[in-house]
Amino acid sequence: MKRIAFGAIAASAVLAGTAFAAEPTMGAKLGVSAQEIGQALAESGYDMTRYERENGRIEVTAAKEDRRHKLYVDAVTGDVVEIDDSVRRGPWPRPGTKDDDIRASLAADGYEIVKYESERGDIEVYALKEGRRWEMKIDPANGQVLRVEEED
Repeated sequence: MKRIAFGAIAASAVLAGTAFAAEPTMGAKLGVSAQEIGQALAESGYDMTRYERENGRIEVTAAKEDRRHKLYVDAVTGDVVEIDDSVRRGPWPRPGTKDDDIRASLAADGYEIVKYESERGDIEVYALKEGRRWEMKIDPANGQVLRVEEED
């Protein structure tokens, strides 16, 4: 009888863990780069619409259907250290090129993304390449770079 009760408890714990894995949770390890975090969120069905790395902390906005989460990630460990669920809600996904595809394309071109923001139909990226900082505007419909400027 104890074996059956233990089995039921263990099964419940496994199922609960699976349910929690689908939503961002405190302490979850997402990674430290835009690419790693975007991939980890995509595995749970989320799209990363905003990424900013500054002062040892990474701020990310993740969207899935009508849910949005603002996540704060430790830039050294990759762990989620804070979650803000008060972000506005709205329809998702947007039509056009996936944010993950745009980030992957920039990484393949040698850019390290410092800030990625996809809001109101605009994509703005700040990235480092060969020791210089670049600002880019990207067309969300097709992923084409519309403008590139070197930052001072």
